[in-house]
Formats: sequence, structure tokens, C-alpha cells
Amino acid sequence: MKMPTKSTQEGLEHLFNKFQLMSVLRSEFETIVDPSVAEHQLEPAMVTEALAQIYLHRQADPETMVGILCPNYGTAQAVADKLLLMVELDYLDFDTDLDKFTVKFDLSDDVKEMLDRFQYPLPMVVKPEKVTDNFTTGYLTMKAPLVLNGSDYFDDVDLCLDHLNRANQVALSMNFDVITSDQGKFVKPVRAVGEDFDEYRKRVKQAEQFYATTIVVMDQISQLSDEVYLTHRYDRRGRVYASGYHVNSQGDDYRKAVLTLANKEPLSA
Repeated sequence: MKMPTKSTQEGLEHLFNKFQLMSVLRSEFETIVDPSVAEHQLEPAMVTEALAQIYLHRQADPETMVGILCPNYGTAQAVADKLLLMVELDYLDFDTDLDKFTVKFDLSDDVKEMLDRFQYPLPMVVKPEKVTDNFTTGYLTMKAPLVLNGSDYFDDVDLCLDHLNRANQVALSMNFDVITSDQGKFVKPVRAVGEDFDEYRKRVKQAEQFYATTIVVMDQISQLSDEVYLTHRYDRRGRVYASGYHVNSQGDDYRKAVLTLANKEPLSA
């Protein structure tokens, strides 16, 4: 039986913290921006932020980008002029028909792979820590509000922490009989009525990538531990949600099917 240690868990949490999407985007695009842009009255930090934000949204209209950048980089007109200058300097493309900016650069395949695997919370390989206040999550090093998309109102509201602690202590295991079965193989999404073919093809590619990455993540986690644990949080209406992306007891049919209780007991007829 595999016996993962707290240091193993802390290593997984370190990878999650390291590969948060916006911090990675800023770090990657920062290396692309030539400091000489300052000679054109462009702040390198603004160019980096614009590249990261547009890449995040895949494409963005001028109004959106002006709204994002204005608080830190000047008036609306000044920011709009700087964005057009970025087009002239070959950092951005601008589609006049769609009225959208797009980024001329892409991330390397290895960075994309690491983001796919680690930018979302992974299941824990040791028992979660006891949740003791509205900002403890059960993870060893990660703190976050226990209320999803909550406001400051929930910072000191009395929450039922006992229920989350009970849910967090349920040991699960991954059912590789299901994962490797014919029923567990990738199922191509159905094209929606009226859906543009290019959009459908993009959606299929994303689904294929998600499926392939999920298999890799589950296999790597299973090599570290025979048991996994999902942490839980409330939403603003008091409903409980399991944290997790590749592995989640409240996901689609596939993600539910690949999880089973680790502690099994025979049932009599």
C-alpha cells in the first residue's frame, strides 16, 4: 500500500501555486516584450498585461481592453492609442471585421501541458487538515474563502464547518477498470443544432485534450497514493461543492464513474 507523506502533498500544492494561469501568462509574455517599447511611450508592463489578458480571452474588443488597462495605464484614449501602437509594433493583430484584438504569440507545448495538469486543484493524497475558519480549505498550504464567489459578507459569517470536515474525510479511490473499459473511452461530443462547424471542431478538440489530460493526472495521482480526498466548499446559497477539475465526485457521468469509495464493506442480501 502506498503511504504518501505531507511533503508529497505539499509538492502537489506547490505545482498548483506555480502554474496559476495569469501568473504563468504574465511570466511567459514578459520575456517576449522588448524593453525598447519604452522608446515609443509604451510601458513594458502594460504590453505584458495586454498580451496576457487578450490571450486569456482568446480575443478581446477595444472597449474590454481599455476597461481592463485604464486604471493603471492612463486615460481611455491614451490606452486605446497604446493598443493600436502594439499592433504597429507587431505584438497584436486587429481584425477590423470582428473589431477584436488577438495575440500574435503562443505558449510552448510544454507550458500548455503543465497548465492543463496543474492549474486546477488536484485531489489530496493525504487526509485534509481540519477546516477551522472561513479561510482554511483542508489543503496543507493553500488558503481561500470557503464560500465560492462570495463577498466580504461571508468572511466572518458562522458557517457549518463540521459538515465540510466530514465530507473532506471521505477516502476515495480511482476505478481503473472503468477508466480502461470500452465505456470509459472518449466519446465525441454531439454537434449542437445550428452550431458553427469550426466552433464544433474546436469544442471536440478541447474535449479530447481534457480527456487525455484527465487520464494522465489520474494515473500520476494513483502512483502516489491508493486513496485520494476531495475538499469541499459552500456557495452563497449553502450548497456544497467538491473542489477539483480532473477528478470530481460532482462532475459529469465519466468523472463520477471513475471514483469509488476506498473503504468498502460487503453487503449481505
